Amino acid sequence: MEGLEILKKKIKEAPVTSGVYLFKNKKDQPIYIGKAINIKRRLGNYGQMKNLPRRLQQMVFQTNAIEFELTETERNALLLEALLIKKFAPRYNIRLKDDKSFPLIKISADNYPRISKFRNEYNKNDLVFGPFTSAFKTDKVLKILQKIFQLRSCTNQEFKNRSRPCLLYDIKQCSAPCVGKVSFDDYKHQVQNTIDFFKGNQSDITKDLEKEMLTASKLQKYERASEIRDSIQSLNFIIREEIKVGSQDSNYDFILVNKDKYLSIFISFIRYGRYLGGKMVYISKDDEDEKNIPSLLIQYYIKGFRPKSIICSGKINNFKDLKVIFKEKLEISLIVKNKKIHGVNNIEKISKKNLDKEVKKYDQYYDTNSEILNLTQQFFKLKNPIERIEGYDNSFYSNNYAVASYIAFNNEGFSIKDSRTYKFKDFDLKKFGDADLMKKVFQSRFEDSNKIIPDIILIDGGKPYLKICYEILKKFHLDDKIFLISISKGHNRDYRFDRYNTLYESNISLRNQPKIEGFLQKIRDKAHKLSKQNSLKRMSDSIKSSFLDDIKGIGKVKKLKIINYFGSTKILKQTSKEELLQIEGVNKVLAQTIMDKINNE
Repeated sequence: MEGLEILKKKIKEAPVTSGVYLFKNKKDQPIYIGKAINIKRRLGNYGQMKNLPRRLQQMVFQTNAIEFELTETERNALLLEALLIKKFAPRYNIRLKDDKSFPLIKISADNYPRISKFRNEYNKNDLVFGPFTSAFKTDKVLKILQKIFQLRSCTNQEFKNRSRPCLLYDIKQCSAPCVGKVSFDDYKHQVQNTIDFFKGNQSDITKDLEKEMLTASKLQKYERASEIRDSIQSLNFIIREEIKVGSQDSNYDFILVNKDKYLSIFISFIRYGRYLGGKMVYISKDDEDEKNIPSLLIQYYIKGFRPKSIICSGKINNFKDLKVIFKEKLEISLIVKNKKIHGVNNIEKISKKNLDKEVKKYDQYYDTNSEILNLTQQFFKLKNPIERIEGYDNSFYSNNYAVASYIAFNNEGFSIKDSRTYKFKDFDLKKFGDADLMKKVFQSRFEDSNKIIPDIILIDGGKPYLKICYEILKKFHLDDKIFLISISKGHNRDYRFDRYNTLYESNISLRNQPKIEGFLQKIRDKAHKLSKQNSLKRMSDSIKSSFLDDIKGIGKVKKLKIINYFGSTKILKQTSKEELLQIEGVNKVLAQTIMDKINNE
């Protein structure tokens, strides 16, 4: 006996009190968990199969057992349901789109505090800052802070067993308190500066650093002055990235529940009056899923670091019970947005804007490669089915290391083996330009008549690029076989305002065609990534080996500066001593040494 028969039997046995019910499969695994004020009445709803969504119909058919967990109140049922869903992750329950914890930064409670990144586990006495929505950005901030404030990052075990400073001390990213290279009071000052930074007192820190830099300069300690200058620049980089949304004592998460197009939840993080980022954690096409929001929020905050307060954009189901659960079980104050909260309207606008971007990405999702190729064919009114699309992009660094790549897409998806990269060693971008590089690429790509011909070519560039590429295709009699599309970047490089051009129509907006727009942007982005990677590799290879390697006084940075100035070692070998002296960091002695090396080769 299973499925509907078990359900009918259990409806008769079910209690009329509040609690949680668990549908289980043959392996005794929960496949669905729900709560109810009256379990008997709720189970009766599942017996009306025609009224159930397909997902729950399948769940009923796979049911082998139903169990009950009774609770004294509906509030306890809500909490228990959330805990069980979090524990078992049943297949047919509505779950968070992304319940991964975000990285945070902590300063430990040790005598010589340690700064480090973490996600879940921490000591209650530690000072915690974050969360940050990007692990990459967290690492970058951490690295900058270590350069500026030089706090240790080693474990306590490493700290105790040190007899001499580690490499981080040598590269000035740690003050080496482990071996007494810094006094207790000075280290304490470094720690306080780091805390002040996180609490939004960056301007005071910057002023102190500027004073210290001027003092070092007056005392002719120029190396120290340049180190402080670099620290100030790094600090300003972080400050520019921040968005201030409230007073300095504003610390909360903002939950935006939106029902415009889909039911969606976006959580924003505000710490010390600054917006640290946010994430869409849930999206559904079914408005009936709104009843699951309280359970979803409990699941989200039950594990890991929790804010002291949460502000909701509006009231949600079971708000009173949810408020008590958050206060008693999670030690979080839950309130509804009101005008008295400084900056809350601003953070709601930011959250809405970022949520709209996430919803747009959701709209751009397509089920199969054939589906998106057919949609693209229909929109651009092409006669024949699309079998292959190629996306082109150029890349270079400081007008050097010119590289062009194309990425191929077919019915099987993106094909790396069919993608290509072209490297042009002697191409002078100062003399010619990006558009001429694209012309050269098309010449190389289509001069061989035996090569595979794409149905569409996508070019990262405006109308002029389109005309240049068309002339090359015409030269090889391919102008009627390949459909050209170029992308003009939107205002402030905002992808939402990108415009598309063909030979027949300009400034086409695809905002009403999110799947096609997202698809073409993905091709463009992958082509850009491929060309950038190869250009960077060319630059890296040129640094690794050149005739400058054996010259005393030339390290990696200076070598890169010299090679970038001339564009290539080939042009460098044709230079003069006077031209070398134009480069910052090259004195008369070094210039003469380089010239001697060139003349002796």
